[in-house]
Amino acid sequence: MKILILTASNPYKTAGVAALDLYKGLNAISGNEVKILVKAWDKYPDKNIKAFESRFTYNKNWFCRKVRKLLTSLKFSKPKIKITNRDYSVQDYDQTITYYSTKCILERIDFKPDAIISLFMQNFLSFKNLAELNKNTNAPIFLYMMDMAPMTGGCHYAWNCKGYLNRCGNCSAMFSAQEFDQSRRNWLFKQEYIRNTDITAIAASGYTYNQLNNCSLFKDKPKYKILLSIDDQVFTLGDKEKARVSLNLPIDKKIVFIGAMNVTSKRKGYNELIKSLRILKHKIPDPSVIHLAIAGYIIKELESNLLFDYSYLGYLTHNELAFAFQAADIFLSPSIEDSGPMMINQSIMCGTPVVAFEMGIALDLVIIGQTGYRARLKDSNDLANGIKYILELDDQAYNEMSLKCREFGLRLCHPLKIVEELMDVFNN
Repeated sequence: MKILILTASNPYKTAGVAALDLYKGLNAISGNEVKILVKAWDKYPDKNIKAFESRFTYNKNWFCRKVRKLLTSLKFSKPKIKITNRDYSVQDYDQTITYYSTKCILERIDFKPDAIISLFMQNFLSFKNLAELNKNTNAPIFLYMMDMAPMTGGCHYAWNCKGYLNRCGNCSAMFSAQEFDQSRRNWLFKQEYIRNTDITAIAASGYTYNQLNNCSLFKDKPKYKILLSIDDQVFTLGDKEKARVSLNLPIDKKIVFIGAMNVTSKRKGYNELIKSLRILKHKIPDPSVIHLAIAGYIIKELESNLLFDYSYLGYLTHNELAFAFQAADIFLSPSIEDSGPMMINQSIMCGTPVVAFEMGIALDLVIIGQTGYRARLKDSNDLANGIKYILELDDQAYNEMSLKCREFGLRLCHPLKIVEELMDVFNN
C-alpha cells in the first residue's frame, strides 16, 4: 500500500515526531511504501521524507520574518496579527486561506498514494487542499487530529465553548460578538470541502474522540480513536542512575520531571502546578528529597515559585527526552485543557508513572494505582496528593507500577499495534 503523510511540523522535533513514529510503524508492514511531505525545508536524513519548501523559500521566509520583527520593534511597521484570546490557541485566524496550490503539492509527490494521512495543517494545508488531493489521486484522506483545530472555526482548544457543536460564530477566542464572524466563515469554508471529500477523522485520545463525536463538521463522516504511536526502542525502560548522570541530575533524590511550562498558557496549568507544589511542600516530611527536572525554557515567574531544588534541562532531543523520563520517578502533567499531551504516552512507555489531571490522554493512560495518579480536574490539592502517593511507594510497589506502565504502553501505544488499527481503518 502506498501511503503519504502530510505534516507542517518537522518530524524530528517536538510534537512533529508523531509523524515520524507513524512513518516507521507503517513502513514496518511488508508491502507498504510510505513517504512524508513536510512543509518546512530541512536536511532530512531519510530520502522518503521530503520538504515542500525549497531551501531558498525557507531562507527568504526566515529573512522576511526577521525584518518584519525588527521593523515592528522600531515602530516602523504594525504587526499584521489579529488579536485573539491566547487561551484558545488560535494559530490560523483566517482558515479560508489556501497558502499553496494543490498542483504544487502534487508535483512534490513522486508516487500515486492509496491513502493520505494529514497530521499538522497549520500554515500549510487547507481543507480545499485536502478535497483536491482526494479528487486528483482518488486516495481517501485520513485526518489524524492532534487537537480540536479541524473541528472548530479557529481555536485549537474550545474550553467550555460549544460553538463547534453548531456553526461557530460569536467567537470568544476572536473577541467577537457577531454571529457571522471569522469563526463562522472558517466553519462554512471547512463544511463546503469536508462535505465533498472522502475523509475519515481519527482522534488521538478518548477526550478528543468525544469532542469529535459531538462536533458538527464531521457528523456524517467516519470517526475512530487511535492513540499516538510511540517508538518503543527509544522510549523504553532504562537505568535511572545512568540517565541521571547523562542529564546531570542528582542520584539520591526523588526526581519529578515536568515538561516545558509556559506561564502565559492557561491550559498548561501553570497556576495549578504552583499551588500543588506549595501544598506538597507541607505534605512531605522532608521536602529536600524532591528535585524538579524541567524541560524547555525557564523564566523568572516560574523560577521564583518552584519552592524545590530544580534542574533546567533546556530543549531536549528525542533521545534526551527518553533519558529524562528514565531518570524521573514521576512525570507531572498539570494541563487543564489538552488533547494530549504526547509526553504522557512517552512516559508510560518508559515505565515512568504519571501524575496528571483528568484531562486529555490521561483519561486513556493514567490509571490510579496502576500507571500513576489521575487527579480531579483543577484540584491542586488532589494533584499534590498524587505526587505524594507515588513518591511514598516502597521500592517493590514502585517497581511493580513501573512495569505496569511499560506493559500498558506496549499494549496501547506500540507502533505495530497502532499501525494494525490504522490498516484496519484503511481496509474498511
